[in-house]
Amino acid sequence: MRDACYIITASEAKGMDVYTIKSEGVKNVLIFEKGEDAERYVIMLNEDEGYIVGETLELEVYEVPLSAVVESLNEKGYSYIYVKPDDLFIPPDAKKV
Repeated sequence: MRDACYIITASEAKGMDVYTIKSEGVKNVLIFEKGEDAERYVIMLNEDEGYIVGETLELEVYEVPLSAVVESLNEKGYSYIYVKPDDLFIPPDAKKV
């Protein structure tokens, strides 16, 4: 793993948070190795009418140091999924979220 990575943040009227997905009942922060993959993921969310992205929720991709993100998530007891360029990772069905 390299030290730069990309995360998606979610901004609403009430503030900003890191975007998470639920997998097997656990919230996971998505950490992308490539910024292009994170941007594509956001585009897929924007284009899926089941998600409220764009109406009351804005998603942005940020480049951050991987070591700092992993350390912070571990300290807070958060889970994460590291998405590599070869991984096929698409948003879950909005009806099942």
